[in-house]
Amino acid sequence: MILCIIAASVSGSIATVAWWEGTEPGSRWFSVLLLAATLWAGSYALALVTFDPDLRIWFQVPIEIAQGIIAPAWLAFSLAYTGRGELASRRLVVGLFLFPAVTVVTLVTNPIHGLLWSNYRLEPVFGAATVQFDPNLWYYVHAVYGYVIIGAGIVLVVGMLLERLSRYREQAVALAIGSTAPTVAHVAHTFGLGPFPMVNFTPIALSVTGVTFGYALYRFQLFGLSPATGRLGRRAAIDDVAIGILVLDREGRIVDANAAATSLLEFDIGSALFDPLPTVLPGVDPDEDRQLVDVTVDRRRRTYEVTMSPVTDQHDRRLGRTVSISDVTGRVRRRQRLEVLNRVLRHNLRNDMTVVMGYADMVSDRLPPDEQDITETIRTRSNALLSLGEKARTVERVMAGIDASARFDAAETVRSCITPVRSEFDGGSVAVDAPDSLLASGSEPAAKLVVRELVENALEHGGDDPTVRVTLREENTDLVVSVSDDGPGVPDYERTVVETGGESPLKHGSGLGLWAVRWTVDALGGRLTFDVDSGTTATVRLPHWCRFDSDDGDGGDDDDGVRHADSASS
Repeated sequence: MILCIIAASVSGSIATVAWWEGTEPGSRWFSVLLLAATLWAGSYALALVTFDPDLRIWFQVPIEIAQGIIAPAWLAFSLAYTGRGELASRRLVVGLFLFPAVTVVTLVTNPIHGLLWSNYRLEPVFGAATVQFDPNLWYYVHAVYGYVIIGAGIVLVVGMLLERLSRYREQAVALAIGSTAPTVAHVAHTFGLGPFPMVNFTPIALSVTGVTFGYALYRFQLFGLSPATGRLGRRAAIDDVAIGILVLDREGRIVDANAAATSLLEFDIGSALFDPLPTVLPGVDPDEDRQLVDVTVDRRRRTYEVTMSPVTDQHDRRLGRTVSISDVTGRVRRRQRLEVLNRVLRHNLRNDMTVVMGYADMVSDRLPPDEQDITETIRTRSNALLSLGEKARTVERVMAGIDASARFDAAETVRSCITPVRSEFDGGSVAVDAPDSLLASGSEPAAKLVVRELVENALEHGGDDPTVRVTLREENTDLVVSVSDDGPGVPDYERTVVETGGESPLKHGSGLGLWAVRWTVDALGGRLTFDVDSGTTATVRLPHWCRFDSDDGDGGDDDDGVRHADSASS
C-alpha cells in the first residue's frame, strides 16, 4: 500500500507540472496519462485495506477507468511528442476511448452476464485485501487491446533512438523504460505469472513510470526539447517552401508531391498518383539531373528549373528520385533581355560613335583654329562612351568566369595594371608598395579589374596632380589591396551609392567603375571599404587567396613564402 501511495504522489506531482507545460506538444496528454496513473495507484492503495468483499469490488471501477485512460492517453502523447499529432484526431481519440468505456459498463453489469470474470473472491496476502477471480473472454480482449495501443506508442518513442540527436535518444530511453515497466507488470498479473498472481504490481510499477518520466522532464528537458519541432519543421519546410517537390519511385512514377508542386504544375496529386513524370511536366528529360523546362500553365509560358536527386536506403540502393521544381521565368527572361540589350547597345554604340568621330574629324578640317575645341569635346565624349562600352564588356567577361581559380603572381599582376591606366591621364603619379612576388590563388582577371578600376577612380577624382599609392600585402592568408590618393577623392555620392549597394532617382553614381569593383568583390566573398580621413583609401580584402595546401606549394625565399622589396613607382 505504501508503494502505491508513493507511486500516486510521484505521478500526481509530475502530472501537475506537465499540465502547466501545456504549450508543448503532447504535454496535456502526458498530464492526463499521469493523472490516470495517480487514480489507479491511489484506488489500489485504498482497495488493499478494504476487506469487505461487497465494497472491495467497487474499487475496480476507478481502477478500470484509470486503465482505460492510460492506454489511449499514452498513444496520443506519443503521436504528439514525435511530431505526428495530426494523426490524433478527435475521431481517433473518441474511437480509442470507446472500447474502455464499454469495458467499464461491462464491469458494472458483470454480475448479470459474467463476460469479464467470475468467482471474484478475497485472498489476502501480506495482510492486504488482494483478490483473485477467473478471467473470461472480455477480460483478455480488453487486456490485449491495451497492450496493442501501448505497444504502438512505445514503438513511436523507441523510434527516436534512430534519430541523430543524442538528447532525443536519452528522452526515448527514459520514456521507454517508464512505459515498459508497468506494461510488464500488468502482463504478469493478467496471465497469472509469478509467485503472487493475486497481487497486481502494476500500480507499484507506475512509480517507475513517474520517476523515469520525471527524470526525462527535468533532466532531459522533455518539453523544452521536443522531436516534434524537428519533424514538423522538416514537414513545414517541404510543404510551405515555394519550390515544388515531387517524389518518384524506381519506375519514375509520381508517389508524392508538396503543395507548391501541385500549384506550379496545376495538377491534383490524387489523380496523378503513379503517373509518369512527363504527365505533369511535359518536355522533361528523365535522364538529365538538371535542366530548364518550358511549360504552359494557365495559358502562360513558364520556365522551370528542374533538379533531380536520388533517393537511397541505408545500403545505398536506389529507391527512386526527388524532383525539385523552381519557377525561374523572371530570372531567365531578365537574363535574356540583358544579354540582348548588352550586345545591341555595345554593337550600336561602337559603330555609331565611330561614325560620330569620323564626322568630327571632317568638321574639324573645316573649322577655324579658334573653334577646334568643339570637335575636341565631341572626340572626348565619344571616346568616353566607347570606353564605357568596352568596360561593360570586360565586366561581363570577368563576372562570367568569376568562379575560375588559378595560381598567379599578384604582385606582377598589380604592376601590369598600372602602366596602361596611368597613360590615360595627363597628370598624377602611381606608386606601388608590394613584394617582389606574392603568390595568390583566385581569378586573375578579377584582380586586374579591381586594381585597374580603383586606380582609375583615384586618378580621376584625385585632383589636378594626384599621388596614388597601391599597396599589396598578405594578412592571415587574405590578399589585401589598398589604393590611396591625396586629393579630395571619390565624391561622397559615388562612394555612398556603392557602399549601400543601390541607386535611386535622386542618388546615383556617374560611372560603372566602382560598381564593377563592388560586384566583383561581392562575388568573390570579399570586402570593399573606404577611408576618407585624409584623401581616399579604398581597401579590398579577398579571403584566403594566399592560402595553399602543403602539397601545392611553391614557397618563396622567406619563411612566409614572400620576397619583399622596396616601393616602386611608375
